[in-house]
Amino acid sequence: MDVTEKIAFIKTHDPDGAARLERLIGKRENLVREGNVYKEKFTERQFTLVFNPLLDATYERTRILEILSRGDSTIPAISEKIGLSREKVFAAIKDLMRKNLVEIAHHQERDATFRKK
Repeated sequence: MDVTEKIAFIKTHDPDGAARLERLIGKRENLVREGNVYKEKFTERQFTLVFNPLLDATYERTRILEILSRGDSTIPAISEKIGLSREKVFAAIKDLMRKNLVEIAHHQERDATFRKK
């Protein structure tokens, strides 16, 4: 999946996240040509090294939102469905909760069950 396809997918569940990524892409040329506010110029490689992890993390969070839009789920279940480690899913869920996009619905044995707000 290329950058455009990932951003289109992100827009479906996290329009604000997609908008932030699009703004960063829009600044790419300026960062490479003129530099940031401190006049530090980026190479294309440096921009990619910064941008790709942001895109991938946002894409992973959006995949979790997509799963939760179908119904409540636990971290182990989400981890199994999307093939990410439980630690990555947990970190993404914490971020989504901080952004007020996900909440704890209830507990299933020892695992919290999450839902999309």
